[in-house]
Formats: sequence, structure tokens, C-alpha cells
Amino acid sequence: MTNHHETIASLANDVLRGLANSPSALIYAPNTIGKTRLAQHFKERDPEGVVLYNSFVEDVFTWDNERVVLKMNLESELLETIVTQGLDSAIIDNFQAFTGGRIEPRLDFESGEISFGIHKGDDSAMDGIKISRAEESIFVWSVYYSVLSEAIETLSDSHDLRSTSEYDKLTLAVIDDPVSSMDDVRIVSVALALAGLIKRGSGLGLKFVITTHHALFFNVMFNSLRWKKNQAYVLRYESAAGWSLKSQSNDSPFSYHLGVVEDLQSAISASAIERGHFNQFRALLEKTANFLGHSGGWGDLLTGPDAVLLTKVLNLYSHDRFSDLDSAEVAEEYKDALKGEFQEFLKAFKWAAAA
Repeated sequence: MTNHHETIASLANDVLRGLANSPSALIYAPNTIGKTRLAQHFKERDPEGVVLYNSFVEDVFTWDNERVVLKMNLESELLETIVTQGLDSAIIDNFQAFTGGRIEPRLDFESGEISFGIHKGDDSAMDGIKISRAEESIFVWSVYYSVLSEAIETLSDSHDLRSTSEYDKLTLAVIDDPVSSMDDVRIVSVALALAGLIKRGSGLGLKFVITTHHALFFNVMFNSLRWKKNQAYVLRYESAAGWSLKSQSNDSPFSYHLGVVEDLQSAISASAIERGHFNQFRALLEKTANFLGHSGGWGDLLTGPDAVLLTKVLNLYSHDRFSDLDSAEVAEEYKDALKGEFQEFLKAFKWAAAA
């Protein structure tokens, strides 16, 4: 039986109960369902015991486009750890491992700036390059990944031999959607590397909560963690019943999308389209594109007259880092675009109407 939760605190308790018998919880949910709030709640209830990755970690880094440097907030907890533990070399190594080694970041903790370049010692060398959004996401992930790797390495030593007590109180790693803007190859690389850390950390008693809206990331993580008893879930939210966690027994949360279709149909019929429904539709498009092997991505599945407009809206809402915390009013033009493109999607892919 699926339990329903009216509060994020109750939902978090349910996840923690599952972790009593499992090293990790893998949770699939589209944006706006509550993933960010759930991740943040874990950190707030145990600041010293949780090492957190979510969109707020990404906000630590901002571009200075005029000087072509990535500025970092040195007061953030993660960056304080990087400085005190001397992990800048590890960040560079991990970034280059995830990106193929062509671009080298240079971290300056006095100025709080990071520059990127290609340093080959020949005519192809370049300084001050602007990296892509995907490469920026990988860099931010490399910061967290380096801290988590160092923590696990340190905890593997006995208390007497540890070089620092920084990680002694660490009990839980919470990771919310680390693969934003990444292509499929890099998503797989990040998932496999993270799965390796989980296998190492779980032997030390460290627990992990991973949430994602990306079906491919969920698939790779699910299959990589089947070596031991792990728990996978689909997270849903209904205004009347609250949040619910449903156990997922296979590597494809596709059955969830049948529920998404029903939710969208109900919202359209009741003229009750909200911002969250756009993110649900994007998740449905992403999963369908992956399932059918569309190399061009989910945008190829929008074929109606409002395809261009809706693509822009779905990208806009998906990249709004606060969309998980706030439900803003939606323009009627956007609602009409969603209605039309959703119906075209149902016809094109032979989805049966909900009874």
C-alpha cells in the first residue's frame, strides 16, 4: 500500500525508514513535484550530517561575461571544504575525466574566480574561453563529486588515522538532479561514477538519497545499484492527497507516465492548468523520446502548430531553479499551446484516453 504525506517532513521520514534496510533511495519525479524541497529538508534537519547537491549549489557559481570567468561564493559550505582540504586539483582531474580532458579549469581562491582554457603548449592553446552550459553543469558537479569522494576516502580510515575530522558526523549524501543540461554520454558517465561512490560509501554506513527527473539517469543508476538491496521509487503529488512514494521494481519508470497523461487530461478538462503541468509534460516527452530512441531529443515529438512556442516555454519553466518552490500564474497563450500540443502528442503516439 502506498503511503500519502501531507508534508515534506512526513515524506522525508518515509524515505529515511526505507534507508534503514538499504544503502540508497533512488527517486524519480518531474520538476515541481517537490524534489528540491525534499533535498533541502534533509540538509536543514541535519546540517552537519548531510552533504547536499541541488540547484542551490549551482547558484554558488555565476558567470562574469565581460571578463569570461566563473565567479564562486567562497562562503559556501562546499567551497570552504574545498579550500581547507586542498581539493582544487581533484576538481580539475574530475572535470577533465568527465569532459574528456580538453579543457582545463584554473581556480583562484584569492579572487574567487575560475578561468577555463585549452593549454597544450602549441598554437591551439587558448585562454579565457566560455564553456558551454553542459560543461558548466559538469564543473559544478565535479566540485561536489570531489568533496564526496574525499569524504568517503577519509571515512574508510580508522578514526586515529584520518587526516581530518571534517566528515566524522556525515551520515547522508543527498543528490538532486545532478545531470542538468548534460548530453546522454555524460549523463551515463556521471551515473556510473556516482554508483561507484555509493558502493564504496555504503560499506562505511553512509546512506544516499538520489532524486531525478531524467529517465536515462534513473535507468543507469537503477541497473548499477542492483548489486545489493536498494530501493527505487516514483514520487507523485496530488493536491488532495499530498505526496506518495510508490516502489519501482524495474529500471524504467514508464508506468508513472500513464499517471502523468491522466493528470494532464484532468487539468485540461477542468481548465486548471498550472505551471507544474508543463514540467510534467516535458518529463513525459523526455521519457518517450528515450524509449523510442529519438536522437534529436524530446523536441522532435512536438509537431503541432504551437511546437516552437511550447518548446520555449518548457525550456523556460524547466530551467527556473525556483519552479519547485513556487507556482506562478500561467499565460492563457501558454495554456492553449499545451492543450494543442498535448493532444497532438496523444494522437501521434497512440496513447489511450483515460477512462
